[in-house]
Amino acid sequence: MLRLSHFNRNTIKGDVFGALTSTIVALPFALAFGVTSGAGAIAGIYCAVLTGFFASLFGGTNPQISGPNTGLTVAMAAILSSFIAQAPDQGIAAAFTVVTLAGLFQMLFGVLKLGKYFVLVSYPVISGFTSGIGVLIILSQMEPLFGVSAQQMLAQFSSGEMSAEQLLNSNVLLGGGCLLLLFFWPERLNRIVPASIVALMMATAYFVFSGASVPVVGAIASELPSFNLPVYNAELFSEMIKSALLIATLSTLDSLMTSLTVDSISNDLHDSDQELIGQGVGNMIAGLFGALPGGGATMRTVTNLRAGGTTPLSGILHAFFILAIVLWAGEYTAYIPVAVLSAILLKVGIGIIDWNFLKRIHQIPLFSVGLMLSTLVMSVAIDLVTAVLIGVFLANLVTIRRLSEIQLDNLKLCSGQEDEQLPQDEKQLLQAMSSRVLLLHISGPISFGVARSLKQSVAQVDQDKTLLIDLSDARFVGISSTIAIEEIIVSHLNQGRDVILASVCERVRKDFDKLKLLEKIPKQHIFSSRKQALTYLSEQQA
Repeated sequence: MLRLSHFNRNTIKGDVFGALTSTIVALPFALAFGVTSGAGAIAGIYCAVLTGFFASLFGGTNPQISGPNTGLTVAMAAILSSFIAQAPDQGIAAAFTVVTLAGLFQMLFGVLKLGKYFVLVSYPVISGFTSGIGVLIILSQMEPLFGVSAQQMLAQFSSGEMSAEQLLNSNVLLGGGCLLLLFFWPERLNRIVPASIVALMMATAYFVFSGASVPVVGAIASELPSFNLPVYNAELFSEMIKSALLIATLSTLDSLMTSLTVDSISNDLHDSDQELIGQGVGNMIAGLFGALPGGGATMRTVTNLRAGGTTPLSGILHAFFILAIVLWAGEYTAYIPVAVLSAILLKVGIGIIDWNFLKRIHQIPLFSVGLMLSTLVMSVAIDLVTAVLIGVFLANLVTIRRLSEIQLDNLKLCSGQEDEQLPQDEKQLLQAMSSRVLLLHISGPISFGVARSLKQSVAQVDQDKTLLIDLSDARFVGISSTIAIEEIIVSHLNQGRDVILASVCERVRKDFDKLKLLEKIPKQHIFSSRKQALTYLSEQQA
């Protein structure tokens, strides 16, 4: 759905300035993410162009700037290397087919209106996940800087084979100098000229005038990318689906988290499901043209907002500005040292580690600490999707346990001897039958797990008592609660004991009818009020 209604003459000036400013910030990152992914700088550039354009045109967050980002780059690098190793002839094509599939999955998420559920992931899981990505980015930059991978560096350090030349060559010193500049560039100047642009210009000037022998990005062809049809590989198919779901999930989380940030700054409300459709369209087309997957980029989006961008036009212009730079100045990337891009990504990697959580680790509950650290370790040691799935599973287990404890407040089990909040006449009737009637008062929904525990409690109270289930304060139970109540009723009936139902309102009756629960209880044992049920039981005793 095109959102042309958001474009108006009053906001054009702000959108142009926002687009220009975010382009200056985005360009070094697009180059850096492209090089790091293994697909080349051009893949990062066209990710910024294609996802930036289509996500703005079809998305649900007005000033959102989309493009390559940290988590997606780490995932795409792993996918590319794995697929190329398994299928040298089709590996690259299969990897970009994954990007297209990921876009289709994201569009499906939006159509099914799943957007609101992605932002419900537990904070420790998000913290561990993003911190793990930060560690992976840092490790991935060891080879561009030092010429050996992180594993090789560790082996050489432990064996004492690491030479001074490896640690102090011109490439390392250039990268280290750029990293220091990125960290110590004054914030007041950063608002005028971003530190990443200054580092890029200084490193390029150093290469041009010093004649130093350092690796460079290489020239980017000043032409539009070629269209490539998706490929099917039977051996990689299951891994392609898994990888596409990972890319779709990462892009969704990045985009929706950025959308929430926009909401907090602009006092506006985004459309999560429309945003997923827009991002999905962008990623689907990016995959068809050999570009990296993208998502909402928080820093670039905030830059756009602060510079005046308020409508989707700013994201569209951002894409065109980057495209213009590539088509007219792509040859000059041949002078950009790889070391400066490594420094930019090292800064990103260090920055996205959740230092605030780690600094307060001694103040945080043990389970939350364990969940965060285990997600971090699994992200680095295994893979990102496994880390998130296990983290979410563990977090949900604890959430369910806590909800079960809360739901116990909705249940009261008494035999008449307790001091129950009942009218005096009903209390007297129940006390007179305390030896043979057990009252179960349900005031709200209960989970299946709570019902299991409750069933055991009912069985332990007395084997010969009639069970009176009072629903006078329950106006809604739902199917899960209905199944739980059915468990209790069937268990009681199977032991040869009577079950009485009282105060079943029309809405609750509809839930019960869906599972034909009322058919399991004789009609004479279903009453419209608790008092009628108690009176009936009292008369039966007499």
